[in-house]
Amino acid sequence: MNRGQLTVVQEWMSSVKDLLFPPFCMICSVPAKGGICNNCLRNIAFIESPRCPVCGRAMGDSAPGDHLCGSCLQKRPLFSTAIAITHYQEPVGNLLHSLKYQGDMSVLPVLQTIIARNPPVGFTGDERIVPVPLHIKRLRDRGFNQAVLIAKLFFPEKKSFFQVDSLQRIRHTDPQTGLDGKARRKNLRNAFTVRDGTVFFGKKVILVDDVYTTGSTANECSRALLMAGASEVHVLTLARVRE
Repeated sequence: MNRGQLTVVQEWMSSVKDLLFPPFCMICSVPAKGGICNNCLRNIAFIESPRCPVCGRAMGDSAPGDHLCGSCLQKRPLFSTAIAITHYQEPVGNLLHSLKYQGDMSVLPVLQTIIARNPPVGFTGDERIVPVPLHIKRLRDRGFNQAVLIAKLFFPEKKSFFQVDSLQRIRHTDPQTGLDGKARRKNLRNAFTVRDGTVFFGKKVILVDDVYTTGSTANECSRALLMAGASEVHVLTLARVRE
């Protein structure tokens, strides 16, 4: 079978699959490719300028153009920048919750479509990509690390740049949900370390997670990466909690 014939067969199989198992929007259940319809996609609260160029906080009610927020003016985080694609609200919040706590992998194509609508920019392509690690106990309980899955959605063609095991969470911490900023920082103190710093020495790092809440996790991971010789750390998350 030549390439042209193979393409025809693949297209036919795809059509049959859509006919037998029609794709529906996971939000409103109308027929839709990619798991989300255009109407629901338009309702997602994407984060755009103006925002803080350091922590990524939306500055919609401030002066036009990107500018530093009060928190970053008072004390800069250890990471250089943080970018989130959307606000952490429905339907994105429910999709991430289903992935993280119910292991629902069917939401991944929907998240991919959301990322494609507002892809991150400003990366050169040679950075080391580091998903925020889980402690081994939580990883065994959950069976997967959602940050790794989301990193693959962001950078499907850059898997050779992934460093999944070099940054490690060495202390099992309480869940961050429900903790304020001060409690989160205390909870994560000395929770991360780098096993092999040579892979980061002099390199820029993209630290990937599902949600940016207060920045405590990103800051503690950045501390370990910078101590291991990374030149810069840039944080990338799918969603960000409103402040």
